[in-house]
Amino acid sequence: MTTNDRSALALCALLALGGCYSGVQGFDGDDPGADPNDTADQDGEPAADDEPEGEQAQCGEPTPAQSPMRRLTRLEYDNTVRDLLGDTTRPARRFSPDEELGGFAANSIAPLSENPLNEYMAAAEDLAKTAVSERWDAVVGCDAAEAGCVEGFVASFGRRAFRRSLTEAERTDYLAVYHDAAAEWGATEGVAVVIHAMLMSPLFLYHVEPISQGTEPGEVAALTGPVLASRLSYFVWASMPDDVLLDAAEAGELSDRAGIEAQVRRMLEHERAADAIASFHEQWLHLQGLPDRVKDAALFPEWNPSLGESMEQETLRFADAVIRHGDGSLRTLLTAPWTMADESLADLYGVQAPTDVDADGFGQVELPDDERAGLLTHASFLTSTAHAAESSWVFRGKFVRERLLCQVLPPPPPGAETMEVNDPNRLENPECSGCHTMMDPIGVGLDAYTPIGAFEPEGPDGEPIPVQGEVKGAEGLGAFEGAVDLARALAESPQVHDCVAEQWFQYGARRLTAEVDECTLEHVREAFTGSDLDVRELIVAIAVSDAFRFQINE
Repeated sequence: MTTNDRSALALCALLALGGCYSGVQGFDGDDPGADPNDTADQDGEPAADDEPEGEQAQCGEPTPAQSPMRRLTRLEYDNTVRDLLGDTTRPARRFSPDEELGGFAANSIAPLSENPLNEYMAAAEDLAKTAVSERWDAVVGCDAAEAGCVEGFVASFGRRAFRRSLTEAERTDYLAVYHDAAAEWGATEGVAVVIHAMLMSPLFLYHVEPISQGTEPGEVAALTGPVLASRLSYFVWASMPDDVLLDAAEAGELSDRAGIEAQVRRMLEHERAADAIASFHEQWLHLQGLPDRVKDAALFPEWNPSLGESMEQETLRFADAVIRHGDGSLRTLLTAPWTMADESLADLYGVQAPTDVDADGFGQVELPDDERAGLLTHASFLTSTAHAAESSWVFRGKFVRERLLCQVLPPPPPGAETMEVNDPNRLENPECSGCHTMMDPIGVGLDAYTPIGAFEPEGPDGEPIPVQGEVKGAEGLGAFEGAVDLARALAESPQVHDCVAEQWFQYGARRLTAEVDECTLEHVREAFTGSDLDVRELIVAIAVSDAFRFQINE
């Protein structure tokens, strides 16, 4: 069977199965998303006004914001095919870039166009072919000639791929696809066509969240068990639910906050949680593409993509060490005088290389506490917020304003020049001073770090580099002396605490916050503060919130 044959048959099967979901951007057709007889009550989920006794809604009646339809991100796609098929080739690295919303990958804006559709087709073709030729036992697990083998495979694989049990009609239709293909090309190709068709279904490619039966337009309803399970898994794991979570959903165990909390805590202890924690910090800190940053080779001959990769890995491993294996505290993330480094980074930081290292050469190292304090002094952050030859007051100050204080700055005025030099005259220009006054004094305070994150407190003339900075217009913050002083002040700022909680909420919801989210955010912030800034408790608080558990019929 040729590639074109399988692709054509899989696409025909998709169309014949009604896999073009009405409301999915780029597809048309009827909604196969749920059994018409499958109601919220049957899934064990309470209606919006039917909270279990003793479980009062957090803010009175739930008022969730609209949840946009969105496709899997590249990370979610790769992780899902890893957990579904055992494939670790990361095919989504070749996909078009994800769309961002609020600084996080969302894929909820543009309709599906021809280019990404072709990328999905090619990936599905390769994945299906490899699954039946190299991983038959792991993926299928039985001889197709045995009675019930293919029937069982369609039901179990479909449940995992679509993150819910197939309807009887879907099982019948996919079995028909198998028999048609098997009659033409044999059992192995029949299974490959089924896999290919499922991987091309909007029910796989999209986060499909069908409205509970009987819900009127504008009405709020609790998410059904499997839908909530999918939300939880892609929030905490950046991947599909496992069988334990799906079983819990179908048994009605996600019908209250206690059941949800139990699952989230279990998931946070699983190794898969490392992917979501890394994804959040990579996007929050703008570390994407760090190894490809351009630096002045004459000034920084030690810079190369390998060092950039080590920098990125340092920050992601540090965040994981704090959140999954340490105290989980935001204060530690922002002020720790230690990190996870390899030999090249230890050399950059001027400390002894780690002796107790993992397979990649990374281990914990102590850093000078008058030079380094948490994420803002990591070489990854300092490198990504610098120009080729010098630091950037704008980039570093803008990050603090927008990602730590949640203050959105307006874009530069029309005709403004983009310069790779720090110009104090911008503070005197009335057209520029408004924004630069908010950014530049912060960046100035980080000038003791080179564009690749080395600590150099003295200039070429041997004189100390001025690092007197200021955070203007933020309660509890003000003048500071260098990055360590700034990091400690930010770690104690209630405004920073609230902003980080909001950043995590936007990451989990994959949308901007709305006015109707304010009550939910208030409870999430209180839970975060009440836990002494434990990020794990923040994740739990978001997962059990009304905004996460309910949806509005749009």
